[in-house]
Amino acid sequence: MEDKEKRIVMPDYSEGFQCIAGKCRHSCCIGWEIDIDEDTYEKYRTVPGPVGEKLRSCIIMPSDPQESLPHFILEENERCPFLNSENLCELILDLGEESLCEICTEHPRFYKNCSDHIEMGYGLCCEEASRLLLSHSEPVRLIGLPGKCGLREEIFSLLQNRTKSLSARIVDICRLLSISSDNTVFSQMPSDIADLGAFFGRLERLDPAWDVEINRVKAASLTREDLLAFDGYMEKEGRAFEYENLLWYLIYRHLTDDPLKDEAALCVEFSVLSVKLLHYLGACKFKEKGAFLKEEQVELSRMFSSEIEYSDENVDLICDHIFDLQESN
Repeated sequence: MEDKEKRIVMPDYSEGFQCIAGKCRHSCCIGWEIDIDEDTYEKYRTVPGPVGEKLRSCIIMPSDPQESLPHFILEENERCPFLNSENLCELILDLGEESLCEICTEHPRFYKNCSDHIEMGYGLCCEEASRLLLSHSEPVRLIGLPGKCGLREEIFSLLQNRTKSLSARIVDICRLLSISSDNTVFSQMPSDIADLGAFFGRLERLDPAWDVEINRVKAASLTREDLLAFDGYMEKEGRAFEYENLLWYLIYRHLTDDPLKDEAALCVEFSVLSVKLLHYLGACKFKEKGAFLKEEQVELSRMFSSEIEYSDENVDLICDHIFDLQESN
């Protein structure tokens, strides 16, 4: 079956996704190298007038075309040369959205090619994608998924069983996958907080703001009572589902639709460890200020995704860390 014939499956919360452009506090047109696919590059070579002249002057060719693509020469503060003072794209304003290169058109979407369908979602490195996920209070559903009941669907079913606490649901998933539940999130046993902060502090980091958050965890003095108070606050605010959704997103993004049991176990442990970090970060902010705003959760999730999910090196190091924890237990 050709990819173009396959149905697209996507989470229901993402149906309303729309780039917020100039309102975005963390533009994807800043700080990222922007590769230009071959078809778009050929199109840019023939654009007439001042826009065409600027295009051709702002593109750098790779030294080895076999290994990399042409890309835009970033300006001061690593801004795309076509990002204007209002953080709007000059190419869209002058030539329309169809003029964008593939990476600009697709970001922050991700795709997974499955046997009879293609799964799509929106990476949390985009603050609007993070905001949509964290505002969706109902259990997430996949739109257009062919009827099936495999291992991943069993995991999702256990995860979204809201008659139990999230910790109890994670224990159920661990039993399903025959893995230890000793390191489950929200266990109210904060003895590993400093160690977790120290580990994440050794990973590759891009944004100094993430350093601040990781150092907060490393220096945290959270008690069991602090974590219980934070969980009570999230329940009272009607926001306890946020951690369920974050786990759902990480498993959906990083696990195939028909995984082997070992693959599922590693993905669940990666996801739990990641959400445990986010939970501790939220608890730290709550202890400091007596509140933890939705937008703070959005920003923590966005930073985590940018720093971890979009770094193959960091993902590999976390997986190695999980194997080390397994051997020590």
